[in-house]
Amino acid sequence: MQRHLIIASHDRLALGFKQTIEFISGKQNNLHILTAYTDNKPIESKVSEIMNEIDPKNEVIILTDMLAGSVNQKFFLYKNRPHTHIVTGMNLPLALAFVMESSDGYLSESYVRNMVEQAREQLIYVNDIDTSLDSEDE
Repeated sequence: MQRHLIIASHDRLALGFKQTIEFISGKQNNLHILTAYTDNKPIESKVSEIMNEIDPKNEVIILTDMLAGSVNQKFFLYKNRPHTHIVTGMNLPLALAFVMESSDGYLSESYVRNMVEQAREQLIYVNDIDTSLDSEDE
């Protein structure tokens, strides 16, 4: 079994994610991107082309940019494909977590939900972080 990560976005966001992931973790052979609306090719054909080149026995993690967006809607058709997980509202910590995760076996739905929750915790309004010193630190 192999695990494939698909990063799909409007325009070139997915390309930036791929470049950043590979800057941090090195070349990834099972990392695919879809940059929608950057050429005249219909998004449906781009999605089916990516999905058809992945063996059905392999696991697929699909990260999309927006829930209500057309990119997510086209991948939604594959949500019942065995060993396929679709997550929208992607962020870099989540993408890196999937890249670094061992592919010794299929990921359970509960494990993927836990990874999403951990990634969600990385979304922080930094202005709320108190950087003042405690009286004990002085």
